[in-house]
Amino acid sequence: MATLDRWRSFLEAPKTMELVHAELIGRDPTQPLMVGPAQIRMQSLQDFSYNMNSIKEHPIALFRAIEHQHQNSFDATARLRLFGKDADGTDWSCGWTMPKVVNLGSWAVEGKLTALDITDRLATETHSTELLFRADLLHPLARIMGVLGGPRQKRFERRLEILGSALDFSYERANNVVSIVASHSEQLRPTYTERWLCEPLRIMFGQPIQPRLFARNIGREAIVFILPVPRLDVSSWSAFLSDEFSHPDKFFDCYSQLLTMIALAGDISGEAHPVTRFYDELAQVANASRWVIALTIAGCTEGLEKVLRKNMATGEIPEEPRSKDADDLAEKIEKLEAPSVLKRRAIKALLPPKGASTVRTLRALQKRGVISSDQLKAWEKLRHAVMHGELISPYSNEDEDKQLMDLFAIVRALTRELVDRAAQVEVAEASLKLSMTAKLADQMRGLE
Repeated sequence: MATLDRWRSFLEAPKTMELVHAELIGRDPTQPLMVGPAQIRMQSLQDFSYNMNSIKEHPIALFRAIEHQHQNSFDATARLRLFGKDADGTDWSCGWTMPKVVNLGSWAVEGKLTALDITDRLATETHSTELLFRADLLHPLARIMGVLGGPRQKRFERRLEILGSALDFSYERANNVVSIVASHSEQLRPTYTERWLCEPLRIMFGQPIQPRLFARNIGREAIVFILPVPRLDVSSWSAFLSDEFSHPDKFFDCYSQLLTMIALAGDISGEAHPVTRFYDELAQVANASRWVIALTIAGCTEGLEKVLRKNMATGEIPEEPRSKDADDLAEKIEKLEAPSVLKRRAIKALLPPKGASTVRTLRALQKRGVISSDQLKAWEKLRHAVMHGELISPYSNEDEDKQLMDLFAIVRALTRELVDRAAQVEVAEASLKLSMTAKLADQMRGLE
């Protein structure tokens, strides 16, 4: 039985949870600012709010804490924390919060919550991460797995073996639930894995996909998190996997490749992978004005190019040839009677810059066939226009629409190139590990 099965009631909304005892904690955990019963309200899957009535309060300390947060709004630790116990004796941590409404007459406060978490005891020792998604028929995960499972199949399952871990996907059509369970391995470790498992979905679908529930199972203990989930659009142009519903089997191949790239990067800072962050930005502007969309795509192109450039050898980006006429003119400028600063600026404008640059990298990729010549032309035209304040048409038209799609095709191509290079690194490391193992075995046989 999966850890999250007993918490499935939180997949439905509206839902209310009563805390018979709650404490609002400030910087001093030994001195609660407010004590009393509280009610957690989830009017929708996106809403997490609470109200709390006080039976024991320290009003001066509470107001000082609120004022301190207002004066230090960029200090995350200036916020308060809410803890509570329900009627069954279960202890809940309700995360960071700040009261938004304070009723002085009844000494009650109201506010928003970011998440709930609880420590659960397991019957058997388990080392895995579980994700549970509320997925109605329009949710992209349900649409993918519903096609693969067929209309008559009530439950569809698929297992992936990746990075030393077994990933089990399951779709329950009748319950509108998609689950992902990943066993822990050297590359997919606790704490980071729950974040890494979601990032390929955000990239592929171009939307802020997040589970409603996730559990971190370590030994005989599990930490269960209940999260508000963002609203999703039916479709989005910002998706990396553009033809997922016509070829749904590609989903699992693409997911494996993206997860490999993200996990092998090994980022433990708590931030998403740079590629994920760029696609998050694209998702946020998916319904913005065309100019904002063009600006964001152009910026993401340059950002992805910089990430890719770090993984490219120097010889992959050849130096641009300098003409003899330009060199001769630069030499004459150097001999002129003029301030050195002006002469350096003139020579810099005349001669191509040394070292790698975005345009040189993109041209090198175009010569290799990673991007097309039309896509490169669209980037050079549209990027320079929008970056220098030139407005584009607010209405859809054939020429600009093609340029926007060509520009986003570069984003997809750069992402694909990063994924391919991560796969090459994984193969090289596996080959090296196998070689070292064989060499060690030969040495052991020699000692015998």
